[in-house]
Amino acid sequence: MGDIEIIGHRGYAARAPENTLMSLEAALTAGARAVEFDVHVASCGTPVIIHDDVLDRTTDGSGPVSGQTVEQLRTLDAGSWFDPEFAGERIPTLADALDRVAGRALHIYPEVKEICEPSDVDRIVRIVRDSTMSDRTTFISIDWSILERIRAVDAAVRIGFIVVTADLFDQALSLALADRVAVLDLSHEIALDDPSMVRRAKDEGVDVVTWTVNEPDEAIRLRQAGVTGFTTDHVDRLLTWAGQD
Repeated sequence: MGDIEIIGHRGYAARAPENTLMSLEAALTAGARAVEFDVHVASCGTPVIIHDDVLDRTTDGSGPVSGQTVEQLRTLDAGSWFDPEFAGERIPTLADALDRVAGRALHIYPEVKEICEPSDVDRIVRIVRDSTMSDRTTFISIDWSILERIRAVDAAVRIGFIVVTADLFDQALSLALADRVAVLDLSHEIALDDPSMVRRAKDEGVDVVTWTVNEPDEAIRLRQAGVTGFTTDHVDRLLTWAGQD
């Protein structure tokens, strides 16, 4: 693979219910050595792994994630929506996810969602810092103020600026250049539309990750532009491509 990193999106989102321990397990079993997952916070302050800020899409619960304690969240079924064979899968805590990937993943990308309070961010960073995965973590977020808070809490941890639209690229690149261990995490669509953005970042010494890349032909074009990290729903498909690169 050389310097190519295949990152399982929400674990292995094409094969198992996203952001569950089963999904993380599926990505690692398939051969991914990096995984991405999303972090929200329960009403009791416990960080949990789920993408949406409400429960309705990926569980049999409803309402805001932040409106229930972790004990209440643990009673919900987070697997049946995907396939009945995953009935009984639960919403993991951040600590659960770290335990599952410890010693197996070379790199993790927790996406800290924009609803967090400063104290929630501090707790998330502390949990990761106290785990065996601290040196293998890049915190990413669409809300760059969260990354600023993470940096204030930990001067050494890696961070990644998620860029969803092209008009935000220049600002993101400036912020990354001011931080010695930051990366850019670009929507694959804007990177494909304007590959020069990737080349500019690479020329400045900033690594670029892209999401969500599910087709090898797109990965080839992104690779030619200088992308090294590919977040994907289809881990096997991208691993096969990367092995041929």
